[in-house]
Amino acid sequence: MAETVLYVARPGPGALPEGAGLAIGLAIPQALMCAAFLWIIWFPWPTTERALGFDIGLTLLLCALGAGLFWKIARGQGAVAAGILRAPFICLTVTDKRVTWRVPWSSTPLLEVGASRILGGILGDTDARGRGSAAIILVPGDPAGDWENRIHLDRLPDAAGFVAALGRLA
Repeated sequence: MAETVLYVARPGPGALPEGAGLAIGLAIPQALMCAAFLWIIWFPWPTTERALGFDIGLTLLLCALGAGLFWKIARGQGAVAAGILRAPFICLTVTDKRVTWRVPWSSTPLLEVGASRILGGILGDTDARGRGSAAIILVPGDPAGDWENRIHLDRLPDAAGFVAALGRLA
């Protein structure tokens, strides 16, 4: 049986968590420093085998230090890191039967909530363009909800349209 699409959102970079912009802003100078170090290591091009080995060794050391630092920061936070990396690509769809979160490279939804589990929605603060926060109100005890039986969404495009689409499910 066909489903009727009521709402589709592709938030893009707006879906990144609040502190992600600052983290990216601080990572850019670090990446530039790594690029500068690599340029210093490889310019001028090594002319002897010993110089080539030295440059390769320093490049591998720099890469290992960067990977080690990244591992130190991200260890134990794999799910959080994956969620942050995946956030700009998520497509949120509300149909007459369910709400799904999908990424383009997977045919399986990341999360799917059936219409029978949804009681409605709440609209939060929005900006002049309609982007804002909203929440899905779930039936009591639903495992996808938080302690208030809600799923909170921030910086959602056309948040009022999303809540209206949830209202059509109930």
